[in-house]
Amino acid sequence: MKTKLLLICSSFLAVISPVKPLIYVAVLAILIDTCFGIWRSVKKGGWKAFKSRRLSHTISKSFLYSLAIMFVFLVEKYIAADLVAHFIAIDLLMTKVTAFFCVFVEILSINENYEAVTGKNIIKALKNFVLRAKEEADKLKN
Repeated sequence: MKTKLLLICSSFLAVISPVKPLIYVAVLAILIDTCFGIWRSVKKGGWKAFKSRRLSHTISKSFLYSLAIMFVFLVEKYIAADLVAHFIAIDLLMTKVTAFFCVFVEILSINENYEAVTGKNIIKALKNFVLRAKEEADKLKN
């Protein structure tokens, strides 16, 4: 029984191995967001405001994001791969979009925490930087 369970787990890990880097990136984004959340909590309310029970959200969120990425990968790989391949030649597009969405949500949360502590919005600053760079590039072309 133990050998069968080990074989099943090993087989499953081998099947999902192409998406491990995407899962790692999503979990890393969650961990960075957690660090920013702790920083915000301590800066706004001191160490008394920090609640360790909120850290359990990090574990559940990591688990849910990982499951979502694996599920979309399995659907794409074994059900929708041929259909998607007719339209777009990017491997694992649906899986990458899912992972991007997970990371994007965490980036918004990181920005929110950073803005709450410093008063600076990173996304707005980056957007303004890109717009100014585009304007300067257009000036150089003319």
